[in-house]
Amino acid sequence: MSLLNAHGRGRSALYRFLRRKKFYAIETATGQVRWSYDIKQDGKQLSFHGDPLVLGDLILIGTDHSCEPGGIGHVYAFEHATGKVRWKHRSTNVPTDIVQLRSKLYFGSIQDTWSSFDLQTQRVNWTFALATPNPDCHLPRPPVVYKERILIGGLDGIIYSVDSSSGRVAWKNKLPAAPSTAMVVRDKSIYLGTRDNKVYRLDADSGRILDQTPTDAKPFGRLVFNGDKLLMFVEDASTKSGYLVALDPNLKMKWKQKAAPEWASERPHLWKGNIIAGNCRGDVGAFRAPDGEPQWKLSVKGCVRSIGSSDNMLFVGAQEGTVYAFKSSSK
Repeated sequence: MSLLNAHGRGRSALYRFLRRKKFYAIETATGQVRWSYDIKQDGKQLSFHGDPLVLGDLILIGTDHSCEPGGIGHVYAFEHATGKVRWKHRSTNVPTDIVQLRSKLYFGSIQDTWSSFDLQTQRVNWTFALATPNPDCHLPRPPVVYKERILIGGLDGIIYSVDSSSGRVAWKNKLPAAPSTAMVVRDKSIYLGTRDNKVYRLDADSGRILDQTPTDAKPFGRLVFNGDKLLMFVEDASTKSGYLVALDPNLKMKWKQKAAPEWASERPHLWKGNIIAGNCRGDVGAFRAPDGEPQWKLSVKGCVRSIGSSDNMLFVGAQEGTVYAFKSSSK
């Protein structure tokens, strides 16, 4: 489940989707369901894995049925206010985020095929097919926009920089180990973690390695920048513990906080000067952004997979299907 807060037509709504079949718009003030949509009515699909994209008065989201034979997916464009489907594009599956560059959308499939989609014609412009065997049904990580290129982490473990107009490869780089996180771009650098317990910084124009540093455990999820700090989760499967880590842009360690069990939320969430994280015991903790010092903790029932916020409201999504809302007393 993921959470996204957005404003539409004077009211704030929390967009929530379960891993199985339904997409919801929920009033942030009351928790009441504004509208919902059951994707099973459109065919053999029941999962959401990427983050929604806010585009004007629309919310765009991709769907999939994992690696099930005969499974399909769509890109949906829902209207904020009503949940009406403005349009939908059928695909093999769309488990990644949908990213935008002007009038084009870009997304990937479990079959390691990447597509450019035209918002005006609602047709595919090009596909970049890697066709990497995927017997374990690994989910591709989201593409990233950089200048006029789309950065792709292929299921073959290679980072590709692809021309956004033509789909041609500008450069590619196979790192010593396969990526274990999504990529994030800052200035002219690409940051990502790898399965050999390292974080890399690449030159976004050429793909060459600029810096690398060990993290003692495997980075996972999504990396987030907060000012001059790169924030990430790392997990040690052997001890079932993890860390919240802050590095500077040149990958020098600023601070780290240990957690047991390991973090389960997908990314460090920034709210009111703190970094918020959750685990599968239902613990939600806040850490001061400048130095990582613990600030407060609260508990919910379930495995915390997603965290969102809006002004003085903090939203916590549990894997079991419950959304919790907490209100801060500070302005």
